[in-house]
Amino acid sequence: MEKRELYKKKYEAQVHEWSARVQTLVAQTEKLTAKAQLDAKPRLDALHGKLATAKGKLHEITEATDERWDDVVKAAETVWTDLKASVEGAYDTLKHPSKKDG
Repeated sequence: MEKRELYKKKYEAQVHEWSARVQTLVAQTEKLTAKAQLDAKPRLDALHGKLATAKGKLHEITEATDERWDDVVKAAETVWTDLKASVEGAYDTLKHPSKKDG
């Protein structure tokens, strides 16, 4: 299998995995108090935006010409790293929610 096809499959799997993790976060957030849900909403909205960006990069990977391949892969890796860090940060926040409840 061609290197490009393998990279595309890897990236598709990563996007699928992180989409599932975002959905898990959404489900966990629904169990929180109203105040905690409001506090988590901006972070979840940001995650959905980053996930949409990652899906857009997947499309770019699919459509990339040989001339643009290296640039597209580099940009996709940056988006992936940002999404991964954001999702992990959101998990940490949910594990240790603020003690305040208004």
